[in-house]
Order: sequence, then C-alpha cells, then structure tokens
Amino acid sequence: MSARIPKQPSRSATAADADVDYICVRVVDTLLREDVRGCASRGELYGADAVPGAAHGFDAGQQWLRVPRLGAGTLWIPVTPTRYMQDWRLTRLPVLHEADGAFSALHQVESILAAFAGGLPEADARLFTAYVDECRAAARHRTVSMAERARWFAQADRTAGHALRAWNQRMLHYDRVAGFLDHPYYPTARAKLGFAADDLARYAPEFGPAFALNWLAVPRQHHHASGDALPPNWPDFAEVGLDPALASSHALVPVHPFVWQHHLDGFLAEAGLDGQVIRAPRACLRVSPTLSVRSLVVLDAPAWHIKLPLTIRTLGAKNIRTIKPSTIGDGHRIQTLLGDIVRQEPGLHGQVLLTDEANGAHVDQRPFLGYILRRYPEPQLVDKTVVPVAGLLAETASGQCVAEELAGRYHGGDLDAWLDAYLALTLQLHLTLWLRYGVALESNQQNSMLVYGDDGLRLMLKDNDAARIDRAMLARRWPALAARLDGLEDQRIGVDAALPLAQMFVTITLQLNIAALVEGLAQRRGTDPAAGYARVRRHVEAVLADLAAAGEDTACARQVLLDDDRLHLKYLLTAASLAEKAQTGATDVNKFYGKRAPNFLRVAA
Repeated sequence: MSARIPKQPSRSATAADADVDYICVRVVDTLLREDVRGCASRGELYGADAVPGAAHGFDAGQQWLRVPRLGAGTLWIPVTPTRYMQDWRLTRLPVLHEADGAFSALHQVESILAAFAGGLPEADARLFTAYVDECRAAARHRTVSMAERARWFAQADRTAGHALRAWNQRMLHYDRVAGFLDHPYYPTARAKLGFAADDLARYAPEFGPAFALNWLAVPRQHHHASGDALPPNWPDFAEVGLDPALASSHALVPVHPFVWQHHLDGFLAEAGLDGQVIRAPRACLRVSPTLSVRSLVVLDAPAWHIKLPLTIRTLGAKNIRTIKPSTIGDGHRIQTLLGDIVRQEPGLHGQVLLTDEANGAHVDQRPFLGYILRRYPEPQLVDKTVVPVAGLLAETASGQCVAEELAGRYHGGDLDAWLDAYLALTLQLHLTLWLRYGVALESNQQNSMLVYGDDGLRLMLKDNDAARIDRAMLARRWPALAARLDGLEDQRIGVDAALPLAQMFVTITLQLNIAALVEGLAQRRGTDPAAGYARVRRHVEAVLADLAAAGEDTACARQVLLDDDRLHLKYLLTAASLAEKAQTGATDVNKFYGKRAPNFLRVAA
C-alpha cells in the first residue's frame, strides 16, 4: 500500500492550531527517537542545498535527514543535533516530502504519518492511520485542558500549594497542577481516548471535579476479595437504595460513573452477569480523581484511594485502563517485600514510605469489575507536602515550577540543593533495590512521590505491581524476603537475567524520573544540561562506591550507566500504537526497548 499525502489545509494561529502543531512536533520527535521505519538509523544527513528549504523559511545552515524508500516517496526531516534521548530532533515544521522530483510541505501529523506508512502492507499501514485519531484527541484535549489551566490560574491566589491547610488538599493540588504537564516521552499522552471534552470536565484531574460512585450488588459467589479493610464511610446497602437484607448474600462493588453510563450494560451481558447483579439506584461516596484519573481519593476519608476500572485508553490505544485481577494480590506482595527491605536498610528506614495495597476485590476475574483500595500512611503525612515526580516541572499560578516552589520553601531557594537531596535519596533507593535485592520498580512519575516536611525529604511509592525481580537472586541471598513473593500471579514479574533489571532502572528511574528533570530545569534556567548530568553522575558514582564497599557486585551497573555509549530506551509509541505484539515480541507494551539513547552520564564524565 502506498499512502497518499493529503492536501494541506490553510493554517491559522489559533490556540487550537498551535496545539495541533505542538502534538505534531512531539510525534515526529518520537518517530526519530524510536527509529520508526529506520528513519534515524538509515536516514542520511544532508545540508541545506539538497532541498528547497529556503522556500519554507529554513536558514542556510539547516541540516536535513533524508529518509528514502517510504513507498514511492522520500521524506526530508529538518533536524537539530541533541544528546537527550536521541541524536536528532525536529527543528520545526514542515517536513518535506519528495516524489517524482517535486517537493511538498507536510505541516500536519496526518500527512507525516501517511508518509511514514508509505509502502507498508495494508494491515500495518492501518495502525499509522488509526494513530491519527489519537493525535487529534491529544490536540483537542490539550486545548481544553490549557483553557482550564488559564481559568484556574486566573482565579487562584499566588499562594504556593504547600501553604494549603491539609496534607490531602496539598496532594490533590499538586496532582492537578501535574495534570497540565505532558509526559516527557509519549507524544500523545495528553489524549484520554474515550473521553469527550465534557467527560474531561467531569472526571479528569485537570478540572478538579468531585462526583459520587455508582454501585452494584454482586452475589458473593462471584465476589473475590483480598483483605477485609474498607474506608470508614463505605456505604451499606440502605445508603445506596437497596434492601439491607441483601448484605447476607451480596457484596457492594463500586463502579466509575463513566463506565456505568457508557459500557457497563454491554460488559455484564457479555459476562453473563446481567441477570445476577443488582444496580443500586443511588450513587454514594464522593471522590475526586488523582493524576492517574482512575485512582480516586475518598473526600471524607482522604487517606483512602479507590482504583477503579475505567474504559479509556492512555499512553496508547492498547493501554485500556481496566484492572487486571492479578494486580490486586501482586501489588500487595511486592509492597510487603519493599516494606521488609526498607526496614532492614539503615539508609532507607524512615526515608521511604509505602501505601498499603492489601485490600481489593474482583468479580470472577473480570477486569472491568473490581477495585483496589490504596491506603496512605496518614499519621506520617499530616504535616507534610506530597508531590508526584510527574508534577515537579509543572508551572504553578505563581509562574514558578513546582520544583522551584519546593526549593524556595525547604532549601532556601537553592535549586541545586533541592536536586541534590532528590538525587541522593532516589538513587540510593533504586540502586540498592537493583544491586542488593534484584528488584527494579516501575516507579514512574505518577507512582513516585516526594514527601516534604520541615524535617526534610522522604519518598513514597505506590502501585508496584509491574516490577521486575530476579527471584533466584533474591531467594539465594534473602530467602525470607523471597517468600513474600509466593503466589505471584503475573509471571512476567520474575526474570532470570540482568538485562531486564537494568532496562527498568534506566528507562524509569534514570530517564523518566531524573533526566527529564535535568533537561527541564536547565531549560527553565537557561543553563547547559551537561552540568546537571555531571551532578547526576557524581551521585551515581557515590552510591555505587558505597554498595561496592559493602560487597555488592556493581560491575554491570557501572558498565550500563557510566561506560556504555548508549542507553536503552522504551519504544512506547511503537509498542503501544504502531506495531502489533507479534512484531515487537514484547510481552508488555510498556516494556519494549531499543538501545539507541545517547548516554548523557558518559558525556558528563
């Protein structure tokens, strides 16, 4: 199939058009980073005289990456060298398409993706076409969200979030601020596929909504619970409008109102449950969404969060946000393992907090019916400020980013001192887990939180059901700890090689939770990020030296982190949207890797 390049529409400078361009640039950068169709690895670099760039406003020094053999045409991408996650990034739009000696300018993501799909079999090309819908949704949702941010900031006072009265108010505030900041590497993470603009206002954290949950009464033979603790204001049958006598034969299961309204009937019919469950007539238990959208804080018992299945897709069309029943038990098993490790590590004890993930339920293994209850360690948070790593670069109503606010409050305005504190604790935690225990966490920007108080910084971890663990190493060195993992349901968690742990550490801790910060802060300060990476390297070397002195084998980590020219990176877009699992071979769309990222820590040496 040879993809046709659509005619370009006229352009205007509206906010919506700017958001369309913004998403398009992010997509092209990601295509280069993930080497989609070999655009980076087999592309050839040319100077400005190779194309009619001047006709489109490019200067005489512009470099062009020529990507041949895309169907009947050749793509010319204006590029600028970089060392952040890739060798080349898009200078700006347009991209040029050459066919039969004639050049056309591609300003829109639809035409650029069509060019990338050129010459592919129809089934493969269809994935590129389908991704266009996600790009459009991302642009629309960005426009709506940025308008809401402007409205909220205009009415807000300039008081920093850490000045709010209650810890849970501070946490929700920073989750909302974080909601306006895009994912560093997945270009259309802004899209909540399945939500219309009105649904964003009702259910997305950017809008700070509150709503009540719907409820199903499920026969107890279909209800499978883990743990028996519930929030203090969990409703009874009478409160949701049902006969109290049902309590002897049924259990109440919360349902997100979006699922209740749009998808529940079909799900129940498909599962053969429609005639067995009872829909409660009354909504009950008011909640607000956190940054993850489907995890909801119980407003009258804010130490409790409820994670519910939600039939939207984020970070790719394959990532539907239901709840796999195995994650209920696995998350708790890994949480208890981490708790034991933290308690026996002097450098981590008291410095790392964990949410309690012991309680939840599913209905006959159905991923669309169930919940996880997450309990925050409230006594240790009462006087604290909790901030997700995902929000550290988000701009606040004051014009500062969140990291600058925290540095001002807790480090006398010294941003380098703030970064040192963050790096020291983050690297000590994750390098110790990796090299001493064989544990690598998918502690991404949402699941890692900073806990700040007048007594300093702690880290808090949640939602650890997607770890990678060398179970043989753990059992050999720490048999009592390894017993914590008995009964693990997701067999992908256990690995028997060093590489998966290194890949997880590099792509989550180093790139997502550290490198994105280094780059963002350097951009805000107008400084060279190399100085930030030199700081990171010093911290890595110090932790590795301590671990080596304690007898740990750090050779693999030194090679991967400090000596190799290239780092692994996640091919997020490829695995989640542009290729089938049969093509990638990845058992998890969030863990498909390529070793293409320049090693910024090696340069920092």
